[in-house]
Amino acid sequence: MILIALTPHISSAQVKFYQHDTTVKVFAYGKQQTLAWCGGFNNPQFAMADLNRDGLQDLVVFEPWNSVRTFINEGTAGHPNYRYAPEFEPSFPPILDYMILADYDRDGINDLFQQGSYGFAVYKGYYNANNHLAFAFYQDLFLYNDGYVGGAENAFNNPGDIPSIVDVDGDSDLDFVAYNIVGGAMNLYKNLQTELGLPHDSIHIELADRCWGRVYQGFYRTHELPYVCDESHLRPGHAVGKTTHSGNTPCLFDWDMDGDYDYLDGSVSFNEMTFLKNGRIEKGSGPDSMIYQDTVWQSAPGGTPIELPIFPAAFNIDIDQDGKKDLVIAPNGSGLSVSKNYNNIYYYKNLTTPGAPNWQFQSDTFLCDMTIDLGSYSYPMYFDYNKDGKPDLFIGSDGYYQDGSGLMRSRISYYKNTSSPGLPSLTLQTSDFMGINSYDFKGTAPAFGDIDGDGKADFIIGHDDGTLSYFKNIAAYDTIQPNWQMTEQYLTDVDGDTINVGAYAAPFVYDIDKDGKKDLIIGSIYGTITYYQNVSTTPGTVMLKLVSNHLGNVKADPNLGFGNYSTPFIGKVDSTGTDYLMLGSNSGMIYKCTGFQSGDTTATYTIVDSTFSYIDTMYSQYRHSGTTYGIYSGLRSTLTIGDINNDGNFYMVVGNNKGGVENYKLKTYTPLPVVNHTNIGSDNEDGKVLIYPNPANDVLNISWMGVLQPSVSISIVNMEGQNLYTTTISTATDHTSVPVSMLPPGMYVCMVQSGVNRYYNKFTVVR
Repeated sequence: MILIALTPHISSAQVKFYQHDTTVKVFAYGKQQTLAWCGGFNNPQFAMADLNRDGLQDLVVFEPWNSVRTFINEGTAGHPNYRYAPEFEPSFPPILDYMILADYDRDGINDLFQQGSYGFAVYKGYYNANNHLAFAFYQDLFLYNDGYVGGAENAFNNPGDIPSIVDVDGDSDLDFVAYNIVGGAMNLYKNLQTELGLPHDSIHIELADRCWGRVYQGFYRTHELPYVCDESHLRPGHAVGKTTHSGNTPCLFDWDMDGDYDYLDGSVSFNEMTFLKNGRIEKGSGPDSMIYQDTVWQSAPGGTPIELPIFPAAFNIDIDQDGKKDLVIAPNGSGLSVSKNYNNIYYYKNLTTPGAPNWQFQSDTFLCDMTIDLGSYSYPMYFDYNKDGKPDLFIGSDGYYQDGSGLMRSRISYYKNTSSPGLPSLTLQTSDFMGINSYDFKGTAPAFGDIDGDGKADFIIGHDDGTLSYFKNIAAYDTIQPNWQMTEQYLTDVDGDTINVGAYAAPFVYDIDKDGKKDLIIGSIYGTITYYQNVSTTPGTVMLKLVSNHLGNVKADPNLGFGNYSTPFIGKVDSTGTDYLMLGSNSGMIYKCTGFQSGDTTATYTIVDSTFSYIDTMYSQYRHSGTTYGIYSGLRSTLTIGDINNDGNFYMVVGNNKGGVENYKLKTYTPLPVVNHTNIGSDNEDGKVLIYPNPANDVLNISWMGVLQPSVSISIVNMEGQNLYTTTISTATDHTSVPVSMLPPGMYVCMVQSGVNRYYNKFTVVR
């Protein structure tokens, strides 16, 4: 699939766009939330690597269908201090299902393993010119020793499972352990790098064991051990009356430090993890064989068992940097499935000495208590609640997972703006604003504005079922803190009908028709904007008339048929003083629209930017077994923008499907250009530039049309604004190819200049 973005004209040598910013301090419960802006956690996977080549191990968190997030360790040995550092994220390739970091070539730099197209895709780690850890694709893993008629057979890992990649046999090279295709026993793919005397930067595997550990799991919590391997149940197509399931997360680790690998097994069928002890050392010889199991690990007196609906996964990493690998455990899943979405990261510290296992529970809110996290699908909105002239931050969500019922229940958090000159900050006042939890809402997308025409800002909440609730401001004046009172749990229109936009109502209050009265516009699952005109003639009375279900003929993710999830924001996005319509979307991209400023609600609005500010919530494409999947960096983007310190600096808070938020600040860069919003994307613009493929690997193809100059200048610029490549091409031709094989994997900008006009496209280099 070719991803093509038509790019805007350029009018100067500078560009202003929003970039990740973590300088706004956030406080809650008497302490700073040092990871406030990292975006929340739903189904995190954990790994360690030295991201910046400073000798300290840093933290990398991956969520399937979401993103990689990077945390730099600014502490010391034994006392880590992790800081969210998104600048290291673009160096990671698109990842599917799982991510494991381990050093396969023994060069001291961690490499990357992921599901890929076949089960195990290997990427070699290296440091780029900025000393950032980056990765180049090495190979998918195939074997030749299993009698497969076609010759090579892929090493199998069930999509959705997380395998183990450790040195099982102690010969210094990494081996691969994963449940087989029928799901009951585990395959050992032995690496023959050492046995064959191969170079360290090579991997050569064979299927050495069809039931590693001599253990078998069917549909029951209890595993069968010791298990006598039965080939008829271990080969695809041979099993009769299948008694197994797919969905496992085996984490191999040395529980008792006796020199062999035990493991914790997570299952899609259970909320807890089963522990299995390896008896190879006790037996003195023979294969790895499990001799003991605990079906609910840590359930013994004094322990803290895991309770993580659904499908828990364990990660054996040295999180406290004391030289011993600990256990971090979280729900596994697609990132879209319903599971525990807060208090969902268990941390067990390793205090083991050889022969004396000791794993001490530390917390079930590891990292969660240092970040803003409202469960799943967050909705931020700035509003000056305490009337001190500075916008405060309100965040709703689709809810927190409820133990027992498995349902979602939503609240709204209120962060007071506690900024002082030069020191922007927000402080949590309550995580259940106005006791919203008591209403049992599913979905709380907040909006503020004077919808009843009495001069005071009211409060509207959009819900997952497409309805809205209306809270009237009964305070005496608009200059004092609002006093909101529930007036309509289900907001109705002028005819008395309940307003319902289908699903996932995302309201915004704005005078869209310029008649002096605030109207109600609503995003929804359909991606369009529903417009209710304020037709009230009596102050204090809400009278809303449906005018359009497709305001401006704009749609979030216009190429997506259904499930677009538009979330509107209208206001100033920079110091120009111009209001723009901004749309969040299901893909995570943010759309910038104009054409509404005249008040003509029958006009067709123009999308002037479909990848606003290079926000990395856009998706890449990844092909897996013939199917194209989206790899998202922040599904379901929602946004709000404000000058939180009244100093001319604009900040944008972006919500996502993980329930957290990210913060961006408007910054100026050179030589990237300022966007001129005239005729962007229209059929009559005087020039169009297309690039493909995107992502690129070896070459980037560039074509143009309607360019009247005798030549074009083409430049490749990195995200730090450095010009990496420039060439001039005669317009006697209408296309060219630019080599990008010399570029490290990451994000770049292709800039094409024709006379006084410039055009630019963002593209990604992958290996």
